[in-house]
Parts: sequence; C-alpha cells; structure tokens
Amino acid sequence: LRFLKLVQQAAAGGQPVMSLEKAVWRVTGEQADWFGIEAGRIREGDRADLVVLDPSGLAQDLEQVHWAEMENFGGLQRLVNRNPGLVEHVFINGRAAVEHGEVVPALGREAGFGTFLPAR
Repeated sequence: LRFLKLVQQAAAGGQPVMSLEKAVWRVTGEQADWFGIEAGRIREGDRADLVVLDPSGLAQDLEQVHWAEMENFGGLQRLVNRNPGLVEHVFINGRAAVEHGEVVPALGREAGFGTFLPAR
C-alpha cells in the first residue's frame, strides 16, 4: 500500500514514475513470477484471489498502527495496521474475506479460503 501511495503521489505531483496499474502489477504479478507461483493475475479458470482498493484511501496515514487482541491467546496482543476506507473487499479462492472494509467472521474459522502456494 505504501508503494501504491508513493506512485500515486508522484503522479499527482506531476512526476509520474509509472501508472497505478503497473504499480499494482509490480506488487502482485511481478512478485508471483519472482517466487515462481501461479498468482498475481486475473485469468479465466484461475483461483479468484482479489483485493479491491479505493485509491482515495491512499491519502491517509499508512504508517499508523494499532494493537489488537489475539483471539484464543489469553490476552496477548499483536501490532496491526488498519486502513479504513482503503481495502474495501478481499476475495480468497473466490470467497469473500473482507466485505465493505470488515473482515468476515468465517475467515480463519472455516476451510476453503486458500491453500499453500509452494514456489517452483
């Protein structure tokens, strides 16, 4: 998200380094190619792993962090980033994992949200 924000800011400042679409590919398809995994592209017949972003949400402070309770770990907390209004939807293996910015209750509790992708 920080990379996408930098690309967006450069374009807004009149000094574009690449399109936002290419930046998305750099952090998805290019990374998948480097690791040798079948991911990072939207193609017919592939797993449907998608993140839907609202580009206007990139204007917020992406460095802000919060502490959150770790469920089932007796009061332990973890450091998390929360970017409200930025990540609108997430689909893992075609199943909604985040809807309208909120994590669905089934995520982490039900099977079918994804599988391990070994590198070739």
